[in-house]
Amino acid sequence: MSMDLITILLGLLVSCIPIALICLYLLSWITPWPVRTQKDLLQPMFVYAPVNLWNEKFRSLLSYDDGDDSSGEKLHCTKPDLYLSVIVPAMNEQERLPIMLNECVPYLEDRQAKDDLFTYEIIVVDDGSTDRTADTAYKYTEKYKGKIRVLKLEKNLGKGGAVRRGVLCARGSLILFADADGATKFADFQRVEEELLSLTDGCVPKIRSDVNWIIPAIAIGSRSHMEKKSVATRSLARTFLMIAFHWIVYIFTVRTVRDTQCGFKLFTRGAVSKLFPLLHIERWAFDVELLFLAEQFSIPIREVPVTWHEIDGSKIVPIISWLQMGRDLILICILVFCRTMSGNPKRSRRKSEQNAGNKLVMDAERVLNTYDTDSDFGSSTIQWDVDTYISKIKIFIVNESKDGMVLEFDLVGVEAPIANAIRRVLIAELPTLAIEKVYLYQNTSIIPDEVLSHRFGLLPIKADPRLFKMPLTPVIGIDESGVDCNEEPAGDPTSRNPNALKTATNPKEIYENAFVYSNSFKWIPIGDQSTSLPYPPAMVHDDILVAQLRPGQEIEARCHCLKGLGRDHAKFSPVATASYRLLPQIVLKRKFSGADAQRIKSSFSEGVIEIDADGVAIVKDARSDTCSRNILRHEDLAEYIELSRIKDHFIFSVESTGALKSAELVVEACKVMEEKCRTLQSLFQKRLKEIQ
Repeated sequence: MSMDLITILLGLLVSCIPIALICLYLLSWITPWPVRTQKDLLQPMFVYAPVNLWNEKFRSLLSYDDGDDSSGEKLHCTKPDLYLSVIVPAMNEQERLPIMLNECVPYLEDRQAKDDLFTYEIIVVDDGSTDRTADTAYKYTEKYKGKIRVLKLEKNLGKGGAVRRGVLCARGSLILFADADGATKFADFQRVEEELLSLTDGCVPKIRSDVNWIIPAIAIGSRSHMEKKSVATRSLARTFLMIAFHWIVYIFTVRTVRDTQCGFKLFTRGAVSKLFPLLHIERWAFDVELLFLAEQFSIPIREVPVTWHEIDGSKIVPIISWLQMGRDLILICILVFCRTMSGNPKRSRRKSEQNAGNKLVMDAERVLNTYDTDSDFGSSTIQWDVDTYISKIKIFIVNESKDGMVLEFDLVGVEAPIANAIRRVLIAELPTLAIEKVYLYQNTSIIPDEVLSHRFGLLPIKADPRLFKMPLTPVIGIDESGVDCNEEPAGDPTSRNPNALKTATNPKEIYENAFVYSNSFKWIPIGDQSTSLPYPPAMVHDDILVAQLRPGQEIEARCHCLKGLGRDHAKFSPVATASYRLLPQIVLKRKFSGADAQRIKSSFSEGVIEIDADGVAIVKDARSDTCSRNILRHEDLAEYIELSRIKDHFIFSVESTGALKSAELVVEACKVMEEKCRTLQSLFQKRLKEIQ
């Protein structure tokens, strides 16, 4: 009997598959996915005005390389003019739109009053309304001239289509789209904003002009913390459909976001330019495709809890809208399957690897992701511009010793090759002075001449190398130009101290002149050096021991210093150390208390993890972390702890040998790199002329 039942169920299932495919085809034929070309994306849009015959034209967020819409093939993102753009899609929202704007505009005006750099615009997109939605929004444009504009679409495109039209007309560094019903409390924007900014540079910038809008990042409002309460107030049918929708989304498409449908999403300009031109869906499920594409491009996404309440007047048609959303999800699933079967490497990556964004994620035995062209350099969205690139580079002095010889600073907004180039220039390509030639008249110590001369060469000399010239020709023979090597210096051999106690054992008490220190060297000016130099050259440290002598032994020598580079010999290197490391980032994905909190604290360097008054482990100083992967050995904890490094945030440590201060050395290193760039540019220009 049971086998017969199973056979019947399998028969029904098999027979339903063709029916489902036919329904999917019919629904796709009735409401097909629109095909949008680059020409459609660059179609000029005009600001709505009910009376004027001439309307202002919206500036497009995208443009071709040369700015000519009729030529070129690659679209790029234009520079922002404002800090924030708010896109409000509205279809027949004559009644609800004023409620939303009356909450939104005062908040934005208050923020601007407190911060002049907080500039904003609101674009209300009328998605083919049949009521007076556009005219209602236009009343606000008259009051807030230049800050609120209306984009009226003659044909209804759907929520996704309206949002895309709006964001492609946005002028802001950050772009927010918010539903016209005002269901989300607009004051929660600040929390979403801070979360997004922390994704771009690892911290919230102090001023608005420092926002790194080029880095793709997304922060979205989330209602997942309100699920239990919302389930209690929804009907059984709506609750079932909601749960089914979320499960389909999680299983087949987006797994890193719990609430894909909340109408309060904030993007950087770079994320918008990369994602929105690729959208297919223009109806209710467009959020899912948008977030799915973000995962495919490894764009970091953060959910932020927001205050939300349900508003009457939803535009979702219960049967048709649900069928469309189901159709769209199925087609997205097919797209995912096709990409997976074709061997798309991005889909096979681990979830932590997909969402690494601007981070290098550390595993127990390896780094999950490294620098690559897809995640670090947008290939088709941001038009590279040297001025924009330079404007995003930041330097922060973290610590400097009193004498200026030791410096710790942060370099933010560059790639690893540039940071490494600075380090290598500091070590090998900054000139300094060192003893090059040693003229030994007497050396009766037990140290061989070659070893003694090598010791002399390694003594750091305090003399500004910028005041000396590089030797143009190698010195052949023993006589330097302008140096008198024929006159032997007066000798002063070591002798016994006649006043030393017979019981003395310390060589310093027994012998006179027995220790040769670096302060034994005396400077002899050449030419006009005695008047032209601001201070007499000397050894950086007076207490460096060079040799120990015994009675009758002496060292008589004259040394000639030259200006040289560290790549020729280590004695010319102006730095003792020059190194960098990436800024650590530690994320505790859940609360840890009790024994777990103590285990986490003990697994990291001292001061990195602390336990607060409630007994919960918190990240106090991630900067001090030195790659504590020991925590990943605890299998029960590793899943909830993420160790990573910010890709473009370098912590530099520079220690000078004493000729120049560390800060001066960094500046000189940048000058060397600048000169290298000029040389390379001139070579390119010369080669281009030869080709032409």
